[in-house]
Amino acid sequence: MKITAQRETLLHALGQTIGVIEKKQTLPILGNFLIKAKSDEHPKLNSGELTIIGSDLEVEMRSSLHAEVYEPGSTTLPARKLFDICKALPDGSLITIAHEANSPKVTVSANRSRFSLASLPADEYPLIEGVQAVDSFQVKTDDLIRLLQQTAFAMASQDVRYFLNGLLLELDENTIRTVATDGHRLALAEAPFSHTESVKHQIIIPRKGVLELQKLLKDAPEFIQINIGRNHISATLGQTAFTSKLIDGRFPDYNLVIPLDIDLTMQVNKEQARSAFQRASILSNEQYKGVKFKISTNKLVLIGHNPEQEESEEELAVETDIADLSTGFNVNYLLDAINSLDSENVLFSFKDATSSCVVRDPDNNRCRQIIMPLRL
Repeated sequence: MKITAQRETLLHALGQTIGVIEKKQTLPILGNFLIKAKSDEHPKLNSGELTIIGSDLEVEMRSSLHAEVYEPGSTTLPARKLFDICKALPDGSLITIAHEANSPKVTVSANRSRFSLASLPADEYPLIEGVQAVDSFQVKTDDLIRLLQQTAFAMASQDVRYFLNGLLLELDENTIRTVATDGHRLALAEAPFSHTESVKHQIIIPRKGVLELQKLLKDAPEFIQINIGRNHISATLGQTAFTSKLIDGRFPDYNLVIPLDIDLTMQVNKEQARSAFQRASILSNEQYKGVKFKISTNKLVLIGHNPEQEESEEELAVETDIADLSTGFNVNYLLDAINSLDSENVLFSFKDATSSCVVRDPDNNRCRQIIMPLRL
């Protein structure tokens, strides 16, 4: 195999794919990119296509680019090293990748620089196979970006309840919904959705797949097509293709978590709340980050304290008829919740001092953050 590509074009393709590569691998070959080079059917001046593939057995990213293909073929290269080499080369460089059949080394060269990298057999690279779409739908890219931003932060990480280590994507007639929970908080967001047929789907996308999909959406057109298979979800944007396995499990019934009869409300300016929460958190317990809420008529007092007997107190003007309510929450969860909202003001709703708090936009009920209380 021998190809030449523009440094900027190659670097962009590598950047689209590098996020899938984990630093610690169960298989050494998963630390590599699979690189495939093919000539055009009607070659002109060695014109061809180079495809970069990265995988962690759960999520697979493919990015293609134009290249001068002198000898078609495939090989694998250490992903981080190849990415760092391309980043370090000067702008405008022409990068040549050459690999002789059965050789354990691949040469990467540009200008007066030359690198010899170890390779592993391309036919041993594990690809996600058997991806067949059962259903496909289009959704506004801005809607999907917002839905993921408002919920993805609440996904669990390495929880023994494996179905929490991902995000629920639900299609329900004319609504698309995302839900995530780590057992201590729950984030739910909805957007209108139109489809030519009645659609009902519930799938759980793993954490890694959600994070890679978010990166991919940054450069997406107005609408994106999502393909759902029996065990996979996939999407293609321009020269980049995304495929992720789905989590096989049953997501908990999120409706049971949303408290009912929450008639105690408090409205506060978002920026003022953010600043006050951040200051109150400085002296809170480093492990639990608990901050006490003391709510009275049009006033919120935040109290943070830690095992060293240090204490902070913040007083904040709010709009509320609550006469007397004391409760406590993880302040980092509160900050995540209000940061996910686009509104100028934030509405906090309570049932009583021992119930969960619902955080949302006062004028929009399509995004709700539910946070369990702490005993302080």
